[in-house]
Amino acid sequence: MMRPSIVTACPAETRELGRALGQVVPPGTLIALVGGLGAGKTCFAKGLAEGLGVPPDVPVTSPTFTLVNVYPGRVPFVHADLYRVAGENDLESLGLFDAAGEDAVIAVEWADAQPALLFEAGLTVRFEVLSESRRALFFSASGQGPLDLLKRLPFSDSLREEVIP
Repeated sequence: MMRPSIVTACPAETRELGRALGQVVPPGTLIALVGGLGAGKTCFAKGLAEGLGVPPDVPVTSPTFTLVNVYPGRVPFVHADLYRVAGENDLESLGLFDAAGEDAVIAVEWADAQPALLFEAGLTVRFEVLSESRRALFFSASGQGPLDLLKRLPFSDSLREEVIP
């Protein structure tokens, strides 16, 4: 498992990392987004949507209340938020994987609310708030395909294994 990290100085950089990932992530990938309130998960997901080709006139919003949003794009994008989902039965009732299909990329905010989901994720991005605008993002890959994907990212030279103070 790879646990590199990168620090972003502002929301635009966090979004750009998501966009870069969206340009190379293959269909069928499940991405777990983990971090506290205001940590940058939705900002990253908006960039991911851009990279997946979601049209600019389609607003990408936090699915906190809708739970699952599905967007058209070069690769369909399913954006879910488990902040309000209590148990495994609730997760099943969401129909997350039914909505996605094999051709979509799925990004799940608050994925740690469903520990079993973390085991299924090909990529996990953990967000840590360093200051009002700075964020540390920790990338974990599960399996050779996701690991190779991280190595292909345009910012892969910036990824490093260290603890951010």
